Amino acid sequence: MPQHSANEQYLLELINAERAKVGAQPLAFDNDLSEAAEGHDQWMLATDTFSHTGSGGSSPTTRMKNAGYTLSGSWATGENIAWATTRAPTGYVDEVKLLHTNLMNSSGHRANILNPNFREVGLGFEVGDYKGRSSAFVTEDFGKTGTDLFLTGVAFDDKDGDRFYDPGEGLGAITVTAKNSAGQTFKTTTSAAGGYDLVLKPGTYTVTFSGANIATSTQTATIGTKNVKRDLIDPTMKSGTLAATASAEDTGSDTSHTQPSAPTANSDTGNTGTTTKTWLADFFNNHSGTDRGTLGSGDSAGAAKHQAVALDGDHFQFRHAAHANLENAPDLSDAGHIHQAVERAAAALHDHLPADNHVFADAADAAQSMVSKILAQIAAHSEHQTADLVG
Repeated sequence: MPQHSANEQYLLELINAERAKVGAQPLAFDNDLSEAAEGHDQWMLATDTFSHTGSGGSSPTTRMKNAGYTLSGSWATGENIAWATTRAPTGYVDEVKLLHTNLMNSSGHRANILNPNFREVGLGFEVGDYKGRSSAFVTEDFGKTGTDLFLTGVAFDDKDGDRFYDPGEGLGAITVTAKNSAGQTFKTTTSAAGGYDLVLKPGTYTVTFSGANIATSTQTATIGTKNVKRDLIDPTMKSGTLAATASAEDTGSDTSHTQPSAPTANSDTGNTGTTTKTWLADFFNNHSGTDRGTLGSGDSAGAAKHQAVALDGDHFQFRHAAHANLENAPDLSDAGHIHQAVERAAAALHDHLPADNHVFADAADAAQSMVSKILAQIAAHSEHQTADLVG
């Protein structure tokens, strides 16, 4: 049975924060779905594969069922996957934020994240070698089955005062008790990362949080037709010091997450062709794709940069408008389309190369070569999403 890491709990909090903005019910962790998600991450890393088709040709729904998730009544499943090269050795908060931002900036993935029908989710966040590079993989397996409703939430010591959960702040072994008007009680304890879930019938409950080092506190929760979220934030200490739990892999230096945003592009240092590469990154940041996959000017929207593409050790980030248009472009895995797109891109680059570039021909050739590599990587490594809906 999976023990959700602080990074996975953090990702769930990011997802539920987005769902709250649109009035969608919070998602509760499901261990079977998490087993399917983590297993798929591990399989993709082990086989140097990035695909919704998994071990033995399995589909997302098949993997969920094989992990023990029972589909009954009116059910639905969905899956998102994403990957990025790792940025820092000290923690993976930035990678979780980047992958979540990328998924939210893609319409199909966002639809899964915000789907109001889903009630449960399994999350896998794994780091390993992918085609020779240290990479972070995320699989999000969404589900709805039967009629179960959940009280869910997280207990944490808000060290940075932003009223939002961060890896390293979770409070484990907190007892959560829900008592209804008939006097029935339902109990669970928070995980090491601080999260908890309780299956409850419709009704009004007094929710009590208690533990060895905290003063007991209560909240009220009414379960109707949707899941409900109740968090314990900065509980009053009885005595001693509150100890938040975190494993080494969950500790990161970035603790400011009031509004998650994608990291800025990495600077170019110690590489040949620095001037051309830096300018090329700026070109992509200020030009959008057309519906034919060509590059053209006219992206005036202030969309956030979000799509990271690795190229010879550099990371270029594209505006959402460009990525959205590329999703509607012809299949870029086709060599003919890549060639045509590169030719049109080269013409656009010719018109936009900086006037002070002292080696115009070399810069144009280098830029055209990099465009070809970028387009090939978009074709090979773009994010995928799929959803199966029944009933």
